[in-house]
Amino acid sequence: MAEPILFPDAVEIACDYLDSLVGEPVFSRVPNPRPPEFYTITRTGGVQRNIVTDEPQLTVEAWAQTDAEAQDMAQIARAYLHAAVGVVVNGTAIYRVDELAGPSNFPDPISGQPRYSQSFSVAARGEVLTGS
Repeated sequence: MAEPILFPDAVEIACDYLDSLVGEPVFSRVPNPRPPEFYTITRTGGVQRNIVTDEPQLTVEAWAQTDAEAQDMAQIARAYLHAAVGVVVNGTAIYRVDELAGPSNFPDPISGQPRYSQSFSVAARGEVLTGS
């Protein structure tokens, strides 16, 4: 039997990584109450690439007061995510970052708040599950 591999929470890893860099808070869902500017990251798909590599699709949204501010925030997150290759976050190595969909203007349909959305595939290493 092959050893079982456990993959980390990709959203938590991405939130922790970006939160220390982008200048605005980063959440896994829209907070209540909403700050004027913030980011959300959600896992919207992805696959286990091989025995030790997970490649989640992460959607990163930048929420702001104006379209221009949301676009600027999206570009900042984009730059830092592409720079994450080779970084270790919370003990997890980031192997590769591929852009799947670049920043697009996607205002929130409920609140009308300006929002830019983009998606990435982020390859990260899992660990052998011990104690099972």
